[in-house]
Amino acid sequence: MVSFKCKDIGMDCPFEAPAANVQELDNKIVKHAHDAHKIESLDKDMWMKIRKVEK
Repeated sequence: MVSFKCKDIGMDCPFEAPAANVQELDNKIVKHAHDAHKIESLDKDMWMKIRKVEK
């Protein structure tokens, strides 16, 4: 089980996502980034921040 919270990378956003594995979590993060933050694609620096805080 892995999880991610937007607030852990400094975003003012209540989004939290648990997932069974990293691939599922990545899919949830990409969808949320697009839908909520209007981010078309996450760059390498953003993925590095995300990886550091995934639990």
